[in-house]
Amino acid sequence: MKKFRHLFVVGLLLVFVAVAVMCNNKKPGETTTLKNTTVITPVNLPSVVPGFTFPQDSTAIFSWLNTPNTPGVYAHAWGIWAGLTAQSGQVFQGDSILVYQTWQGINELVNLSSSSSTKMLTKENQVKRARTLLSLPDQFARTSLKNKLLQKGLSGKFTTGADDTAAFFVGVSYNPPSAAHVVNNGLLKQSVQNVFLKTGSIGAIPAFPDSAINIKPVYYIGKQSDSLIRIPAWPGEPLIPHTFGSNVWNSYVYADVTNSQPKGKIPKPCRGILPTKAQIDSATCNVSDFINYKIDAATANYINQQQGGTSFAAGDIALLVAMHVTTKEISNWTWQTFYWAPNPADPKLPSNQYAVNARPAQLKGAAAHYALSVAYTEVMPNQPVSGGSAKNATPVIGYNPYLEAGFNPQTFIDYPNAWKPNFKYGIQTNCMSCHALASPQDTVIAQIQGQPTVLDIYATDQYVDMKSNYFKNKVLLDFAWSLRDNVIDDVSSKARSAKKK
Repeated sequence: MKKFRHLFVVGLLLVFVAVAVMCNNKKPGETTTLKNTTVITPVNLPSVVPGFTFPQDSTAIFSWLNTPNTPGVYAHAWGIWAGLTAQSGQVFQGDSILVYQTWQGINELVNLSSSSSTKMLTKENQVKRARTLLSLPDQFARTSLKNKLLQKGLSGKFTTGADDTAAFFVGVSYNPPSAAHVVNNGLLKQSVQNVFLKTGSIGAIPAFPDSAINIKPVYYIGKQSDSLIRIPAWPGEPLIPHTFGSNVWNSYVYADVTNSQPKGKIPKPCRGILPTKAQIDSATCNVSDFINYKIDAATANYINQQQGGTSFAAGDIALLVAMHVTTKEISNWTWQTFYWAPNPADPKLPSNQYAVNARPAQLKGAAAHYALSVAYTEVMPNQPVSGGSAKNATPVIGYNPYLEAGFNPQTFIDYPNAWKPNFKYGIQTNCMSCHALASPQDTVIAQIQGQPTVLDIYATDQYVDMKSNYFKNKVLLDFAWSLRDNVIDDVSSKARSAKKK
């Protein structure tokens, strides 16, 4: 009898051990459901779509670029999106956290880089204790759009921005390999960027690893107290290219905060300041049709400081309307951008039916409500990093309506397009061409709302030779404008400190 009891206990122990082993040997991309926690742990991009590989071999990606609209590019971009919007298995402040929401925001990387005690980005300091703070988009400053305070309109029933740009905010974030590269190499410090400056030649920071991913989510923030949130909806490109920011789209959907609309309803955007009730009903969807979350007090206060008001409060709803996504799988990075579409099966340009046809079945719910535009090359046929030519090439247009459509000719005056002189607007841009210019020295100082402001130099779609004379006496930031826009000025501070001594 004792021998039987002994064998029974041993058997139970073996079962517990086996369960523990199985739980600690998850397949790539699998997550474990966790209870509500006080921290967020960054996780790597999972593989959600069968056959998707990340990072993909660069030779495979280059093989896709031999023909326009190749399915491989769209399939890969959707695979990235499926991973970004997958559940991380973590819950924070009552919300299920998606994979991309676990990543370090640029403000957190600045804090880590500024800390004298931080030498390496390790497991001990990589956790997040708050959501990434949201900031005004740099693109809006570049087009001189005035971000006014959020106002209530239509008898207080709806959330609406005074010029429809007032409620847009972004949260630039880096995945774990990208964040570690920046912090461990000190790349956000001006003194470090200056080290790579080479007089008479082209300097460059150390290249990001091929597993790096940088993102720029764009949120529209609505009031929790309103029954409907009015959101600008992309109506498609104008027939004649011109400045076309969301403040002139005159196209809106209404998000129902109670999520009481029929599942699968396709809203029909309405136009005008005073639409009829029938038009509003037709244009109404659910908040749950957007990736969304409720902002906390810290985020609300941070936004209010930028706006110079008290418009936002804890509990207001941040709805994802767009996201720029770039990966270092090729030397010039891959570029894909996503934007919310009322009818994702019939998106407006710059997306297309090729993108729709490649969307995987694994995308469900809100994540399937976004359109895709890609820019894996600047022109077609694809050109080498240097020594190429766009002489007989055709344009590759890839931009996000919520960020770049409002660009005017003044935006590109510092880097005119000699190849296509008529390319002067945001709807004629390409993410790769624009980010190729990222450099601490590629800036101009302009008066924005009466204040001197340092602005990045942007370009419309064209082939950019990365070894051209234009880049002499400059430091290339490996396509990462966020390193310039959020640089820590430790040079001036050291000079002031030395002067005091």
